[in-house]
Amino acid sequence: MIFCDYGIVLQRRPLRENDRIVTVFTLEHGKLEVNFKSVRLAKGKLRALSEALTWGDYRFFLKKGSNFPVCTGGRTLSAFGAIRRDLESLYLAMHYCEVVNKLTPAQSPSPEKYGLLLGALYDLDQHGDAFWLRRAFTLRALDLAGFGFRETAAGPDAELWDALHAGSWKAVRGLKADPAAGEFVDGLCRRVFAESLGVDLRTLPFVK
Repeated sequence: MIFCDYGIVLQRRPLRENDRIVTVFTLEHGKLEVNFKSVRLAKGKLRALSEALTWGDYRFFLKKGSNFPVCTGGRTLSAFGAIRRDLESLYLAMHYCEVVNKLTPAQSPSPEKYGLLLGALYDLDQHGDAFWLRRAFTLRALDLAGFGFRETAAGPDAELWDALHAGSWKAVRGLKADPAAGEFVDGLCRRVFAESLGVDLRTLPFVK
């Protein structure tokens, strides 16, 4: 079976000598582990589509009885070049991808999470990092995964809490940095990942 879908590359890892296993978060089919054949060769035609943070229009082939598609073509829609040129933005983008990856079961479509990630990457690519971005993204991703705190009254004031959960990225950027409130939010998120999910976010030490 051949099918096409839009997707964002969350991570990649080598397979054998020349291939890659690429985690692609697609709009309609959810998170897929995809085989990209021969992309580690210098002449690999689909190499760009297998790089982390790539947003593309992909074509996959799925053999009958298999859950492991092979990428057979596609086109890059954005490589988020400004993010790749700024180390802090790159770390944050990789953190976004890890959060979504850890909160998303395989082959479980979530257009809301897909839209959250794509919108956050576009915002970061255009405007760079800011104090509340990471926290707002994580709270929203947790909400969509069923672990949210939106109705929690304790902690930051209501206006800040609402902006973090539902404000535009521009509004989030306009929020005044508040280290104490930021640590409160970080503590909530750490407890969910550690206690409810048993997850250690490897990118967390590299982001503000």
